[in-house]
Amino acid sequence: MVSLDLVKASNARIASSLPSGLVAVFVGGTNGLGEYTLRKFAKYSDQARIYIVGRSESAATKIISECKQSGSTAEFTFLAYDISLLRNVDIVCDKIKQKEKTINILVQSQGTFDFSSGEFFRFPQCHCLTK
Repeated sequence: MVSLDLVKASNARIASSLPSGLVAVFVGGTNGLGEYTLRKFAKYSDQARIYIVGRSESAATKIISECKQSGSTAEFTFLAYDISLLRNVDIVCDKIKQKEKTINILVQSQGTFDFSSGEFFRFPQCHCLTK
């Protein structure tokens, strides 16, 4: 397991080692792992454009407000969609493609329902697409 000190040091280098204006999409970013990852990214990134995809507008509004109060220079866009419906995935993709040429970071932490077991669980994934 990676030490907490190493993670903190890595986070502190985000603004100086990554370009400003990164585009990050957080699917399932209104609670849990997605929310915490979003908050840290917003804190350390420089003028990022952050898309939050989730079902809870009230949770997203609170997160955005708290990130701005803590001094984040990010621009936030909330997309209220339940992405368990495939048609909503297409809508979200189209909305982001209308505004952005590329996505640099994609964090997927949305809840998933396993129909075979009847269990609800999360598949956290992070895809860093920046060269």
